[in-house]
Amino acid sequence: SLQTKKVGHTGTLDSFAQGLLVVCTGKLTKLAGCITEFNKSYIALIKFGEETDTLEKNGSVIKTESLPTEEKLLNAIKKFNGPQKQIPPCFSAIHVDGKRASDLTRKGVDITLPSRDIEIYSSKILDIRKNKEDKVEYCLIEFTVSKGTYIRSLARDIAYECGSVAHLVGLYRTKVGNF
Repeated sequence: SLQTKKVGHTGTLDSFAQGLLVVCTGKLTKLAGCITEFNKSYIALIKFGEETDTLEKNGSVIKTESLPTEEKLLNAIKKFNGPQKQIPPCFSAIHVDGKRASDLTRKGVDITLPSRDIEIYSSKILDIRKNKEDKVEYCLIEFTVSKGTYIRSLARDIAYECGSVAHLVGLYRTKVGNF
């Protein structure tokens, strides 16, 4: 038992995601705000050809498109390194007029979230699975990103850049700052 009345986390994980969640207790809860500012690393499994409303596996398919070639995928990923603007997903915990965007979206309210400044520090392809026509069905990528980056949105944008659509079927946070 920690024998404390204070517990604070340092940034939520999407409900379908797994991995590291730093938790502070007692007097250290004061550090939680600082830790949320740290860079984060993820391993993401992206499925191409289908986009869901939530941009992850639990959503409903809203778009389908042909699968990208490996060459198009590699070129697209390169374009997303460095500082950039990103539009977060509508299914997110971002507040709009005091309410979560995801709650408003579920109620049918049409919202457009403003873009935000983010940075992709690195993108490393770990594995690619192709279909019989030599097109990319799945890609396993390790990303290191700044605070506020949505990997679901990054997968969507990479897919658009290579002429396809996509959603996440797996997300694993491996690092928060030095943790």
